[in-house]
Amino acid sequence: MLQAATAWFSSSQISQNYTISTASTNAISSNSDVTPGTSPITPFTVGLWKVQEASHKTTQKKASIWTCDKRRVELDRLGPGGKEAALEALKAEISALRKLRHPCILEMVEPLEDTRSELIFATELVISSLGLAISSSGSPHEVELDEIEVQKGILQLTKGLAFLHQSARVVHSNLKLESVVLNSSGDWKICGLGHTIPFMSADGQPTQWEFPAYDNHLPAQIQRSFDYLAPEYVLDEQITPASDFYGLGCLIYAVHAKGEPPFRNRGNLSTIRSNMGRLEGGGGLQNMEGLDQDLRSLISALVTPKPATRLSAQTLPTHSYFSSLAISTLNFLDRSNFASKTREEKIAFMKGLNTVLARFSEGMKRRKILPSLLEEMKDPLLLSSILPNVFTISTNLDPSQFQSLVLPSLKPLFAIKDPPIVMMVLLENLEMLQSKTTKPAFRTDVLPLVYNALDSEHATVQERALLAVPALCETIDYAEVQGVLFPRVALVFTKTRILSVKVSTLNCFFSMVKTLDQSSLTQKLVPLLAKIRTKEPAVMMATLQVHEAMGLKVEREAVATLVLPQLWSMCVGPLLNVDQFGRFMQVIKVLGERIEREHTQYLRDSQRIEDKSAVAINGAAPVTSGSLDFQSLVGGNPIGASPASPNGRAPALSATGETPSWEDDVWGTILSDSQNSRATTPRAQSPALSPAYSKPNISARSVTSTLPSARALGAKPLHTGTLNTLPRPSSTPASPSPLSPPLPQNTRPPAISNASYLSASNPPTGGFSVNVMQPTSTTSSSSAKSWSTPQQQYNKPNYNISLSTPAGPSNTSSSQFQPWNPPVAALTSSFHQPQTNPKSFGMPPVQPQTPGLSMGLLAPSKPAAPAWGSGKSQKQNLSGLADFDPLL
Repeated sequence: MLQAATAWFSSSQISQNYTISTASTNAISSNSDVTPGTSPITPFTVGLWKVQEASHKTTQKKASIWTCDKRRVELDRLGPGGKEAALEALKAEISALRKLRHPCILEMVEPLEDTRSELIFATELVISSLGLAISSSGSPHEVELDEIEVQKGILQLTKGLAFLHQSARVVHSNLKLESVVLNSSGDWKICGLGHTIPFMSADGQPTQWEFPAYDNHLPAQIQRSFDYLAPEYVLDEQITPASDFYGLGCLIYAVHAKGEPPFRNRGNLSTIRSNMGRLEGGGGLQNMEGLDQDLRSLISALVTPKPATRLSAQTLPTHSYFSSLAISTLNFLDRSNFASKTREEKIAFMKGLNTVLARFSEGMKRRKILPSLLEEMKDPLLLSSILPNVFTISTNLDPSQFQSLVLPSLKPLFAIKDPPIVMMVLLENLEMLQSKTTKPAFRTDVLPLVYNALDSEHATVQERALLAVPALCETIDYAEVQGVLFPRVALVFTKTRILSVKVSTLNCFFSMVKTLDQSSLTQKLVPLLAKIRTKEPAVMMATLQVHEAMGLKVEREAVATLVLPQLWSMCVGPLLNVDQFGRFMQVIKVLGERIEREHTQYLRDSQRIEDKSAVAINGAAPVTSGSLDFQSLVGGNPIGASPASPNGRAPALSATGETPSWEDDVWGTILSDSQNSRATTPRAQSPALSPAYSKPNISARSVTSTLPSARALGAKPLHTGTLNTLPRPSSTPASPSPLSPPLPQNTRPPAISNASYLSASNPPTGGFSVNVMQPTSTTSSSSAKSWSTPQQQYNKPNYNISLSTPAGPSNTSSSQFQPWNPPVAALTSSFHQPQTNPKSFGMPPVQPQTPGLSMGLLAPSKPAAPAWGSGKSQKQNLSGLADFDPLL
């Protein structure tokens, strides 16, 4: 706790209000402490001061924090007296700096704070000292000092000295490399004011001269440098403004000599006298052969033994060394000078600036010229002249620098519509704006420029914006093109009456085709193009280009119904020439061939699918085209054979529409009694069970089935086609027929011979007879057989059966199909009765069969003796059959 309290009391207000950038914070965080686009400034030293970059915690304003640790080695070894003298010299320097305010003097933003452990104050952001900038190791912030930069700095120092001499009425008396620092804009600022000497004392008398004793026990940083000290002050005991210009001459020499002053006096007055004597004798300065003639002349005019022969603050700027076009440009652009110029002079200057920018270094353009140009963009009438220079300088900026330095000043200009030349200049540099910004920044900050240009009332601005749209469609995302850019271009297309703008919008549509989806093309773009009324060839050909691109992307139905009709309508335009018409026909043929090719393939695929899913007539198995049934695949059966039919025929269905089990084998029952059921007499079909129809459909392979109860009454067999035409009854189960005689339980009726079925290879020679078999169900609890429900009857498939040899006995456990054996007398009687009105029953007349020919008919078997033996019983059966069949 004591340590925390001590740290709190020893901390300064500046440390609490500012976030100081260190090596660790620069490596970890760069969001608020470091400006985007600029690398953090490495801490450096100026004399006994350590300079660090910092930012205010509230305003985020950048600053430099100057600190002097009272516990540093240079001060601790001085002893109590020497340490106190050194600290007083540092405090005097800060006190003088706090009193002086000038653009060429270092600006203080936080006053000095004297804590228990350090001296601390804050100034404007500085990036290096002049001594570090010209050293061989280079500046910590890589400051580029070319000749123009040095010329500008010398003029700034001249202005600062003029301020000290004329306004502050003091002499710096210690101007050297460590007394000049460079701020973030590259300006040279005067500091190190701890040894200033006023011209007049507090009582109004001239200031008394003090002997410049050099104490070797004190740090050299807090003493005057004898290498830059004027000879008149040391030898003649004079305090004049010319002394500072002698130091300025030595400083210029040191800048071009990589830090070496013209004389090395080493704090010795005798050495100063010796050097001045050689200078008065005409020996001049050494090592100046490699310097420019004007520079040598300038240094020689400043480093003189007599103050009267030196250049002054008024004469120095007029020297030939500062007569270059680049320096004149910088002087004209200086804030104090540029504000007094007229608008015409400013416009003329901005137009000519672009021709001399190549003479400046990138650092000079970025730190000095660019900020001045951005500051002058407040005047809309100057924008068209300033913006080309801004974009020229921005070419060599990286994206982070551009977004932090230039983009904030450009964003307000994107909404300015008058004068239109401003938007024209911005749109001409749209590609550079896109390359210098990130995708989110471009979409948020720069794209509004394009949208505002499309909404402009000036056709030149609209056309320039439309020329930029195709390139944008390649880079921005789909949602932006679909939802924002396309509607705005479409709005310009519908409103414009200018041919060039109309053609430009069509070119934009062409570039959007590969980005837009098919729905937008068919529902929005095609109707939009259909509204074109002009027949100008330029518009027609541009529209053809859009239709061609769409025709290769949208579905064939849209091409056939939407695109081609418009192309046919446009191709007969009266203003088209032969080549243009040929181009139309070429596109139409290409799209037509695409429709023909794709639709033909579509129809073939559809027919193939229909063939695979089609079901053969009369209940035949589906055409599988070689595909395997799952049950056949896993059961090992051959292709085309079912588990119940090794020869490939479909298995029989029960009354419920399901495949019967092996225990309910129908065919075994029928084939076992085939010897007892050969038919020799044709039978007429029962009209009671068969409603009228136009003509029965008799195929080569017929299906036979009979109703057992109806056969017991002497009914005729029904044709399958007739049965299929019966109206469907309700789903209510049918009750047993009262006309059906009861059969004893566990009694199997005789089977039907396979010879009773009509063979496809041996058709009947006279008439026809088709027997229809209807299933019955037997139960163990009742001796009477009941009718199958009508729904079950109609849902069962027909069977194509053609057997050549009788089958052996079959399983008698169950029989789903019972053959009906009517009495012979009844059948004969019904056969020989004349048919008075066959059409009323919907049946054609039945012809008798020629004796001796097998008709494949279901022959009735001999009735059982107990049920049909007596004539009375037969008569009753005939009577009951008369009610059932009107033909009897």
